[in-house]
Amino acid sequence: MRRLLLLALLLLGGGAAVAMNAERLLVFFFDPERVAPGDARLQEVEWQAPGGARLVLWVARPAPGRVSVLYFHGNAGNLATREARFRWFLDRGFGLVAMAYPGSSGSTGPLSSDAINADARALYDALPALIGTGKGTRAGTGAGTGAGTGTATGPARLPVALYGESLGTGVALELAAALPAGDAPAGVVLEAPYSSILDVGKRQYPLLAPYLHYLGDPWVSHDNIRHLTAPLLILHGTQDRTIPPDMGQALFDLAPGSDKRLLLVEGAGHTDVWQPAAKRALARFLARL
Repeated sequence: MRRLLLLALLLLGGGAAVAMNAERLLVFFFDPERVAPGDARLQEVEWQAPGGARLVLWVARPAPGRVSVLYFHGNAGNLATREARFRWFLDRGFGLVAMAYPGSSGSTGPLSSDAINADARALYDALPALIGTGKGTRAGTGAGTGAGTGTATGPARLPVALYGESLGTGVALELAAALPAGDAPAGVVLEAPYSSILDVGKRQYPLLAPYLHYLGDPWVSHDNIRHLTAPLLILHGTQDRTIPPDMGQALFDLAPGSDKRLLLVEGAGHTDVWQPAAKRALARFLARL
């Protein structure tokens, strides 16, 4: 209730500075605690982004012939709360680069949708160096915490699937839409995606709907998905009360390609989509990329 009252006061005030604070209040709920990965296959890396952010990444190389997953997490918890699903990727040979946004998991730097988008694009370009399968200098100094720029000599050319979870679906689609055709990802997975942050805000805070335009509209996924050329898998729970499944259906309908699938996970809510049927579909999708 306190968060809602503060949000109402900010939105009624209007203005650019107010909008930025309102975005942080409405969108970002990150856990700042930095916890080292418990799985020895995961390397923790501190990566210096060009925009000034110092991001904590969890990195693992793929097995031969397997795709790597660039993972954008949701707006709650931290990387450690997702370690079980990261292990799931590694157990099947998939590579992983999981990015902690500023304010999450020990990452620092400017926190806004624009800043996160810029960090995501720079990280995509640095993937060959970070994963160690392309040209460039690998970031990190060993199995523990490392530091480095991870700067590659060119765009990522290794097979990479973008994975967006909840909030991260907007980041993934924004990145995919910004990439040139020759540098498109091998595939895109969206778990509990939204049509736009503004649409979610109107559903969650209907009394404030007339004022939410002050927030702007970060991550307009219903526009970005129209430019998607990569294979697409959408996973959405039928009982999701946070981001209703009709938003996932709308994005599926707007995606222009024929290589796409929407799996509505019966009985799943917003945080328990990874049920057996979803994991089987995800494993098949990633294995063929």
